[in-house]
Amino acid sequence: MIQITSFTNARFKYFRSLAKSRTRKREGVFIMEGRPELDLAIKSGLSPLSVLYCESYLGLKEIEAIVNVSEVELIHLSKALFDELAYQTIPGNFLMAFRSWNTSIESISKQDVTVIIEAVEKPGNLGAILRTCDAVGIKNVLVTETEVDLFNPNVIRNSRGAVFTVNAVFCTNEQALDLVKTQGAEVYAAVLSGKAVDYKIVANEANKAIVFGAESRGLSSFWFENANHHIIIPMRGVVDSLNVSVSVAVILYEATRNDD
Repeated sequence: MIQITSFTNARFKYFRSLAKSRTRKREGVFIMEGRPELDLAIKSGLSPLSVLYCESYLGLKEIEAIVNVSEVELIHLSKALFDELAYQTIPGNFLMAFRSWNTSIESISKQDVTVIIEAVEKPGNLGAILRTCDAVGIKNVLVTETEVDLFNPNVIRNSRGAVFTVNAVFCTNEQALDLVKTQGAEVYAAVLSGKAVDYKIVANEANKAIVFGAESRGLSSFWFENANHHIIIPMRGVVDSLNVSVSVAVILYEATRNDD
């Protein structure tokens, strides 16, 4: 076991640097916390590289009941250092570092509903969308034209572990369109336009791809032009749209209601 008490410790500075997307991508490593999410990570077959804990929140015996400490780098942090790394400074919390992964678009098999998320801006929204996809049984999501990375702490936290059950493939709009067209899917764009119809029509199509746009700008002209259908969620108040993660939830539950 390694004990770290100084902010200038090289190993501590390495873990702190993983808060940055460019470092996560370069190192191929990410940190996560939260007992439900960590349990799902281990259940999915991931093996932690490192376990970081502080006895102010969790004892060594409790760590040993969760993971084989002889097979990982075990690091005990002082309270100040742990509080610097952790989002939640609550009893029972600890952190694990894992190797990140990529899923290629070639690995995506045909499914009844394909979800495409274009230019998502907020990591928390992407996490919530993955959580919804897991809830309705969708296994693959295409994420296009975005700077958000899958291992952003807010993606992981808001997914509640769905990053381990849903394949999120990052690709271009062109790659996403080529895939769904090759699979023979009808493309539905969630967009406000003169030809948009009620979203409930998606339940009638057996093979469909549904495209959702960015929080601030909506969908790009690419999907305006290449979608077979435009759909909207009727709004009865003064606002003209829902948060993108809420829109995804509303439409996907409708799109999958005939699957059972």
